[in-house]
Amino acid sequence: MESGYSTVPLAERDSAARPGLLLKNVHILYRAKFRHWFGITAPTSLLAAAVFYLANQKIRSIVTTIPRGNFQFHFAEFAELTILRFGGFFVTWLLGCFALAAIATVVNGLDCEDADAPWKHDSHQRAREHFGAIALAALFTFCVFLAGIAVAEFVEITVGRFLGWTRVPGFFYGATVVGCLVVASIVSWLGTAIPLIVRGNTTIWAALKRSVELSSGYEGALLWLVVETLLGSYLAWYATYHVLRLLFPAQLRHTVWYGWVVYALAVLATAAVDPPLFIGFSLLADPEPLNASSLPASQ
Repeated sequence: MESGYSTVPLAERDSAARPGLLLKNVHILYRAKFRHWFGITAPTSLLAAAVFYLANQKIRSIVTTIPRGNFQFHFAEFAELTILRFGGFFVTWLLGCFALAAIATVVNGLDCEDADAPWKHDSHQRAREHFGAIALAALFTFCVFLAGIAVAEFVEITVGRFLGWTRVPGFFYGATVVGCLVVASIVSWLGTAIPLIVRGNTTIWAALKRSVELSSGYEGALLWLVVETLLGSYLAWYATYHVLRLLFPAQLRHTVWYGWVVYALAVLATAAVDPPLFIGFSLLADPEPLNASSLPASQ
């Protein structure tokens, strides 16, 4: 075990929150077992990207059938567009919760409970066993996030008009980014619910309530992890795009397969920077001392 990592649960060491220690432990575990985390987030990220792509393709095909400026008279198409758009976002959200459950299984040592069994559980075993509860928790948090975004947009428009900032270049873009970060950080207070659910012996609503309690005092740390994840995903995506432009000659960049390669590698690059937030949720949810022998840093 690395000297900087303490095996006592963050939520139970003392009454005072220690967000700095949480962040330190998160990055120790992230570096120590990076390949394992990437092995969990990469498949779910690729699947989410495929779902998102197919939803966008279907949306485009529907939009082309509607005369320009005539959306108000095509309620069936508009409803289908809405379902496809938000359905695609929800599936992506659900897959993220599924990956969180798998990471929590590893962080909390839940994949080592049946060491004497004739078979070995994989990291997704607990996630599959509690899929219904995870899906319901994902739906609830997704709706909370959408409601938060709607409120943030309303506040943004109201404040912009009141202060006369609506004509300032880049105001809406900057305000939208800040609003998304604030909403995401607030929703992150519910993120510990998924690790609590995969441990079993708790209801969904009890897990959500407990998650808010465990996040008390760690709001700043969770905000940092959210910013780190979103900024890291943004930089990973565009770094992949620009690096590949330098590596491939111009004649290859105009081929069909090049676009698919860029898309897949960019998705994998973002999957590599997502685990710290999930590890943070998992550490906050652990009600018992972590098993030091199960952590790669202890070996």
